[in-house]
Amino acid sequence: MTPRRRRLIAILALLLLKKRGMYISKEPCRTSILSGHVFVQGILEGNRTVCLELFRMEKHVFLRLCAVLREKSLLEDSRFVSVEEQVAIFLMTIGKNHRNRILQDRFQHSGETIHRHFHAVLVAMIHLSMDIIKPPSYDQTPKEILPNSRFYPYFKDCVGAIDGTLVNAVIPVENQVPYRGRNGECQQNVLAACSFDMLFTFVIVGWEGTAHDSCILLDTISKPHLNFPHAPPGKYYIVDAEFTNMRGFLAPYHNVRYWLSDFRGGGHPRDRKEHFNYVHSALRNVIERSFGVLRARFPILKRMPPYPFPVQRSIVVAAMTVHNFIRKEAIADSLFKQYENEDIFLKANNDDDSGIFDTDTIVDTAEQMEMLELSETLSKNCVDNVHLQIIERHILHEMVKIMKKKPET
Repeated sequence: MTPRRRRLIAILALLLLKKRGMYISKEPCRTSILSGHVFVQGILEGNRTVCLELFRMEKHVFLRLCAVLREKSLLEDSRFVSVEEQVAIFLMTIGKNHRNRILQDRFQHSGETIHRHFHAVLVAMIHLSMDIIKPPSYDQTPKEILPNSRFYPYFKDCVGAIDGTLVNAVIPVENQVPYRGRNGECQQNVLAACSFDMLFTFVIVGWEGTAHDSCILLDTISKPHLNFPHAPPGKYYIVDAEFTNMRGFLAPYHNVRYWLSDFRGGGHPRDRKEHFNYVHSALRNVIERSFGVLRARFPILKRMPPYPFPVQRSIVVAAMTVHNFIRKEAIADSLFKQYENEDIFLKANNDDDSGIFDTDTIVDTAEQMEMLELSETLSKNCVDNVHLQIIERHILHEMVKIMKKKPET
């Protein structure tokens, strides 16, 4: 036997002895008496605040979500893991951004079990999104606009708001350039539409972080297979200054103050274009507030784990699905309550919360009716109609002030 062969046999023998020693001394890893099932039941039977903090929703919403997933045969109890425990694993992943190792200890399962059930719930949420993320009826004026003199009748034909947002992404090094944003981080661009009750009605995910929102929208509406919910004739979505002003999409005046933050230190709007942009921004702000609720509830969108990119895209859609489900099942949800004010991004000392004009230019009911009659004669084109109605109201106000001004003696 050659010396080299003897050395190889000796090394192999040492490895076998080491492996056997490790096997003999192996101890159980998940030994806590607080199993995943007991943990979930304790939360559901305990204080409601704990459920809000860990599952990011009320107890009755959590139970309803599990029931819906069962009814639609999207999830079922396994031998050792119930649907409630599977959903809890998923919600603590996207709602607390816990990693697999943390969840192994929390639910007393192996890493493979946590991984398998997370992805099972993720697939179930994607299927559920087809029933949850869908446009509302376009037959009636949204209830958030109808009783609000700030928006009605000027935006009575508006069906929703559209905007894009950036979500943190983990991209392979060789593909990072188009996804790298201004802050140097990789991001995916997500374009979404929402109704005025803060429900997402359409979403397209997976675009590069450097892609322009208007390019994403134009590409989306040009592809029938994406099923973009086009507004009916005479109606439109409201969009910000980054989009093109075209039929079905109403953008503000360009090169004029627009963002709500622009009016923080600059006072009230100074002319008719700024008046229009101010109320346009306040109405469109619903999409920003919807994104705000989504990010606040699901911190995984701010720091995405290194999942494959298709999984990262699916997580965004699943988060929006849970967002919509909570909104429909829990009208008094505390997080939505914090974001319901359309001027949430204005400073608290902004006293103008009664409308787009200050107290010196508010007209009475008769003048409003006269203005409404004038606006009915305008063009039926949705974009020109809204612009001209706001301008007409401003001109009417100025005429009323002149007529009422006493002559100098």
